[in-house]
Amino acid sequence: MRKYECMFIVKPEKEEESDGVINLIKEFIENKKGKVADIDKWGIRKLAYPIKRYNDGYYTVMSFGFSPKKVNQLNDFMQKNGDVIRYLIVLKEE
Repeated sequence: MRKYECMFIVKPEKEEESDGVINLIKEFIENKKGKVADIDKWGIRKLAYPIKRYNDGYYTVMSFGFSPKKVNQLNDFMQKNGDVIRYLIVLKEE
């Protein structure tokens, strides 16, 4: 299991339901035998440039341990989630 970090931006009108989106991602990771270590909610922030016609978004950073073979499944899950407007998964240095 390797350590990863995922930063994702949820649509600003979904701020009320952002905990639900975060829990969906957390449950996906845990169902695939991963371990979520930390969740840092940054809240609503202005985007550097418009993304899908949005100027603001709800930022969250999640640190977790995950199998490298399953990262593509997480990528697919994030792309299919209609509430996430942008995300980035990076491998953390140990």
